[in-house]
Amino acid sequence: MKNLFFMLVIAFIFGGCTPSINKNASSATNTTNPDVIVQKVDKDDVRDIIREEKMLAPDVSESELSFTAVGEGIAPLNTVSTAQALALAKRAALTDAYRQLASKLYGVKVNGKDTVKDAMLRSSTITAQVNGLIKNASVIDENFNQGLYRVNVELKIDADKWKELFAY
Repeated sequence: MKNLFFMLVIAFIFGGCTPSINKNASSATNTTNPDVIVQKVDKDDVRDIIREEKMLAPDVSESELSFTAVGEGIAPLNTVSTAQALALAKRAALTDAYRQLASKLYGVKVNGKDTVKDAMLRSSTITAQVNGLIKNASVIDENFNQGLYRVNVELKIDADKWKELFAY
């Protein structure tokens, strides 16, 4: 889904055309490479993908949008008491939920690095980073079961404000 989204955004930026891989394409479609087909993408398709990626409600006439995330945290084993373990698991779950909300709103920056020596892969590193500000998110539900704390959070934002801040 992310690759489709990326390809559609690129298509939107570069005038509505994007390559897509098709192993069964005939050479009559494209004379340079039989595996590439150029197809036209409608702006409404791009808007639909953006709406799905941001998890917007299908009816954009609503005045308030809602984003949800579920965070999970595990209680550490080396705590002084069960109360401390519960508090630390809850903190981890809330942090995870906020990170997920930030990734939905702002996106995730992914960096990759491969090191090759003597035509062999020596190391491969991939890092992901999320930066964002989450304010006024509310906890909808929370539970603790067998050392796992789970928190459901919701962020409600005015639709016009969302378009101003986050719309592409």
